[in-house]
Amino acid sequence: MDTFFRTDDILTSSFLLTQGIKLVDVIEDRPHHFVFLLLNIDKCEELKRNFLNNAVAPARELFSNREMLISEIKNRS
Repeated sequence: MDTFFRTDDILTSSFLLTQGIKLVDVIEDRPHHFVFLLLNIDKCEELKRNFLNNAVAPARELFSNREMLISEIKNRS
């Protein structure tokens, strides 16, 4: 059983971070493909459903989190 919520979707990850979920790690599971590991798998599943149903999030924070994740990917490349 997985301990962490895993996704390779940067937009979902950005939204989850904006909702207060903590990033555990960014891993390269194969060349040029990254997976984001986040805490609280149950809450992440709930928030992911909200995101897919067009939940509202503060734009500045959302974009800032996206840029941070892009930086994390570049640091690991």
